[in-house]
Amino acid sequence: CLLLRLAMFLLVASSLLATWTELSANGSWPTPRHGHSAVFCPRRGWMLLFGGNAFDPTNQLFRFDVARSEWAQLKLAGPPSKREGHTATLTT
Repeated sequence: CLLLRLAMFLLVASSLLATWTELSANGSWPTPRHGHSAVFCPRRGWMLLFGGNAFDPTNQLFRFDVARSEWAQLKLAGPPSKREGHTATLTT
């Protein structure tokens, strides 16, 4: 499955069915942006979205909890600088 946010839509892609489905979600949605990074942690069932450009570069971090269908903005002490066009890799 692939989660994708376009404007105000959260979509899930099924590679088995070759379809897209719009999901509803609660919580604090990230503003529309480009140039962000996102990783999925299957053990936790979370997608983490960091940075990007929402009119200006940002260092915001959001978590999407797939089981709860809920977004949350995470506040971390000493976050990285604002950035866009970067990459992210999840290691476990």
